[in-house]
Amino acid sequence: MMNSWLKQASTALLVMLLFFSAPLSAHQTGNSYLYVTEVNGQLRIDIDFIVRDLDNLLQNTAQASIQPATPPPTPEQLQAKQASITQVIQASLVVEVNEQAQSLDFIDQSVVLHNDGLYVRQRFSGQSIPAPVRFVVVRYGFFNQNDKLGRAFFKLQLGQEEISSVFDSSKETQRFALGESKRLATMGLFAQEGAMHIWGGPDHLLFLFTLLLPGLMLLQRGSDTNSVGTRAAGLFALKVITAFTLAHSVTLLASVMDWITLPSQWIESAIALSIMLSAALNLQKRIVFSHWKLALVFGLIHGMGFANGLRELGLSQLYFIEALLAFNIGVELGQIAAVLAVGIPIVLLARNDQSKAWLTRWISVTVFLIALFWLIERLFA
Repeated sequence: MMNSWLKQASTALLVMLLFFSAPLSAHQTGNSYLYVTEVNGQLRIDIDFIVRDLDNLLQNTAQASIQPATPPPTPEQLQAKQASITQVIQASLVVEVNEQAQSLDFIDQSVVLHNDGLYVRQRFSGQSIPAPVRFVVVRYGFFNQNDKLGRAFFKLQLGQEEISSVFDSSKETQRFALGESKRLATMGLFAQEGAMHIWGGPDHLLFLFTLLLPGLMLLQRGSDTNSVGTRAAGLFALKVITAFTLAHSVTLLASVMDWITLPSQWIESAIALSIMLSAALNLQKRIVFSHWKLALVFGLIHGMGFANGLRELGLSQLYFIEALLAFNIGVELGQIAAVLAVGIPIVLLARNDQSKAWLTRWISVTVFLIALFWLIERLFA
């Protein structure tokens, strides 16, 4: 009896550790944004850094005296740091056009709002752009400070050319050839970003996995009903995933096209609430509900959350449809991989009806508490 209890408790503890290993603050990033455009024949560079990362940006400069600020610094305090920020950017960012390095002449500093918080934007002008532009090289040198600045979303617009990319610590220098077809490269970029968005936002994955959990428990091991249970579990998962995919695809498109516009705080809070509801329903047996219908309803809300991530990346206008489709495909591939990575160990641990009950209970309780934390965090952000 005691050995059985210890096995069940160990199983529950293992499952909880799997979930607690995910970051508790979904969608928290250290992103920056770099825009290179043409204005009156000259290069215009805008670069945005999130306010909370300014200490990391300035920590290696002699003039740095910034400390983590709570509450956020006032506009006057940010303006006082303008010279230090400009110095770091001019020393760490290199933009070349046709092998000619562009001077970065400071124009102004402002404050802008992105989906994940308040950013400081500095604007620079370069030299006159030679014609024709054959290629542009960008060296983004902000990843030598313990990689604390995360990724940089990049968009280049010169004439009819438009290129999107992402810089990180493994891709600090990138060369962009102009005048060539960018369709496949753009689709590959947005598919990769779709997968990274779903992996970087565990709230979407927790919602989907919590709805799939009862279906995983339909699988039978070592019995004559194995094939029957496998078919039932497969049909259950197919309905849930298909409903979730269709729903979030609809609102992803509608949000990106600005047919639907809701405050980000409302969307993120509703996503947390959807996870709490799906977990709470797994903990009771009195209310009979259809999991795929729940996935369909709340998938509409999650689609608006996906759209926020896509907007921050900067949807390509030149290959709008291709980029939108590729991002959505990346989301689907990412969520399938995540469900398999977590679902297979859960199925292996579910040896009998008693262990299945323990798994369902403890997983759902853990997910509920995590989602409750997110809800409170987002409501009072």
